[in-house]
Amino acid sequence: MALTFSICLLLGPLAWLGLIVLGIFARVRMNRLKTSRAALPDPAPSLSIVVPAKDEALGIAACVHRVLTQDYPGAEVVIVDDRSTDGTSRILDELAQAEPRLKPFHVTDLPDGWLGKCHALFVGTHDLTSDWLLLVDSDVQLSTDAARRAVALCVERNYDVLSIMPTLDARTFWERSLLPLLAVAWSAAFRISYTNDDSRPDHAFANGQFFLIKREWYEKVNGHESVRDQIVEDVALMRVLKHAGAKTRLMLGQELAHARMHTNFRQMFHGWARIFAGSSARSIWPMLAVMLFMTATVAVLAVESAFALRTHHPAWVATFGIHVVLMFAFIAWVYATAGVAMIYAAAVPITWPMVLTILGYSIHVCRTGRVIWRGTAVQVGHQLSGRASS
Repeated sequence: MALTFSICLLLGPLAWLGLIVLGIFARVRMNRLKTSRAALPDPAPSLSIVVPAKDEALGIAACVHRVLTQDYPGAEVVIVDDRSTDGTSRILDELAQAEPRLKPFHVTDLPDGWLGKCHALFVGTHDLTSDWLLLVDSDVQLSTDAARRAVALCVERNYDVLSIMPTLDARTFWERSLLPLLAVAWSAAFRISYTNDDSRPDHAFANGQFFLIKREWYEKVNGHESVRDQIVEDVALMRVLKHAGAKTRLMLGQELAHARMHTNFRQMFHGWARIFAGSSARSIWPMLAVMLFMTATVAVLAVESAFALRTHHPAWVATFGIHVVLMFAFIAWVYATAGVAMIYAAAVPITWPMVLTILGYSIHVCRTGRVIWRGTAVQVGHQLSGRASS
């Protein structure tokens, strides 16, 4: 019984206490943008904001407006129309006639061996000469000072690359109940705060929704050409950059940007499976580790409950009670920091097995290389471990 108690103590209260401590440590480590008071030098380094867009006719005008209202001095704006068929091209051309800072590019064909977003960004950045490049997804809502604050921090701290984690807009039940758990599972599986540890070149993660990079480093690693067939190109590019010696950072940036990742459960299911598989370089072990912990901690909770009810021993009762308190304190903290109402944490009995299912499907994606992306089945090769491809 002593061995059983020790295992339960280790996989129960101590494990959750460790997660709480590590979670707080990671958040502090990634929160420098919020506390930074860095100012741009005078004159400010030049900046190009590059936005890939595909079939965004309903929202492209608002996207252009959001980017043009950035308060960064002299920033140029490049919008890359990636083979759109819904009128996006025409709208961009009309907007460009009224705004000289806007430079539209139109991609009509996708070369063999490329994925669409990678090629669009490669085209959009090809002839730029700015000191910095800010790559932003078309659906990201930026605060007017987002670019200025990000570049100012990089200049002050001598960062070469900065990506941020925006506030995730959650509107449906599945988004509000699942997103916080999926995000923390991803963070725990890959220890994403280690991106900010310069001594760990193999740990590099990014969010392609907001990716700021010195142009000289982008060109040094051949930009998106080096990750042209990667299903999670942002993480792959960050790894290439860090291996090349760039000083990379991943920061929390909820006050600078917010975005909605997926609009329905099917998109969430396949999208997060792609994110896990791509982030792991198609290794199944990070997902297996999270699945093992999620399964083991529930099993341990059941064992603790059984022993506490049967023996009424104070040690078992205390272990069970502390396990429950720490587990739900961590879950509540996860939902609170995600900006989701606490009521959705009550759905954990439903969402817990759903996260396990998505993790399991991500392992299937790792094994087969087949992923659903923007509603289309895509077959991809093995992921980069870190160094640029030739």
